[in-house]
Amino acid sequence: MSIFYEDEHKTCYNYNVPELSLFKWFELDKTSPPVFLEVEKSVLIFVVDGLIEARFGSHSTKDIGAGQFFFVPSGVHFYGSQHCRSRVLSCSFADVPQFCNLRTIDNLAGSINDDKELREMFFTLPIRPQLRKFIDFVVECLADGIHCAHFHQLKLQEMFLLMRVYYTKDELARMFAPILGGDSVFRRFVLDHYKAFAGVEQFAEAANMSVSTFQRKFKQTFKKSAAEWLLDRKCEMVIREIKTSSKTFDQIADECSFSSVQYFSNFCKSHFGKTPTELRSEEF
Repeated sequence: MSIFYEDEHKTCYNYNVPELSLFKWFELDKTSPPVFLEVEKSVLIFVVDGLIEARFGSHSTKDIGAGQFFFVPSGVHFYGSQHCRSRVLSCSFADVPQFCNLRTIDNLAGSINDDKELREMFFTLPIRPQLRKFIDFVVECLADGIHCAHFHQLKLQEMFLLMRVYYTKDELARMFAPILGGDSVFRRFVLDHYKAFAGVEQFAEAANMSVSTFQRKFKQTFKKSAAEWLLDRKCEMVIREIKTSSKTFDQIADECSFSSVQYFSNFCKSHFGKTPTELRSEEF
């Protein structure tokens, strides 16, 4: 059914346009363009029907079938394409998840916090019946045009509470391993500002820290050095712009802070084994 007083909802300052909502619903045909998600937020992706090919960060491509969901941490460029007609719900959030009043995500850290192999392993979980009912209800509400910020925030809290109840601590620890531990305020600062700085020294100065303190805090939070992490983000940004935009290589080189197109080309050959032209000509 349609909602009552739709005009009142749309004129309220708490009403979000669909593109800015926490929950987004995608109905994808085989020829639909790939799905891209905001790098500034963490995202949970639920594959309700179909089969999608997920690519993000340093992980290899992985096929995710119906009835599975996975986590993309903030700061990672993600895109996914579908092998067949697929339906997908995404849920984005900026803050550290809190499963209930007594249990935050950091309570899950345990031994996995220091296990680099588990932390970097791509992990999926099944959409259990209770969570599927929740998803179906949210999708119905989105179809009816409910894009109230309060509604989305309440549903976000409900989703995490359902995960707390119907998934084990080990499962949740594996799912959210990439963001376990560290300083959430520092993490937010890095994600909000990393594109503005060319090197670690400038970044440390902006954080009002010595380089050594910044490096130590960065590794505690992101589990790798600042230089390694920044290089990963730059590689992701470059390959995404080459393959998904119509920008010229001069524009991409400038936006990604390369001093010249030649340096940009050398970077691509060094990190991807191909020139920008060769990368763009490949099938997406």
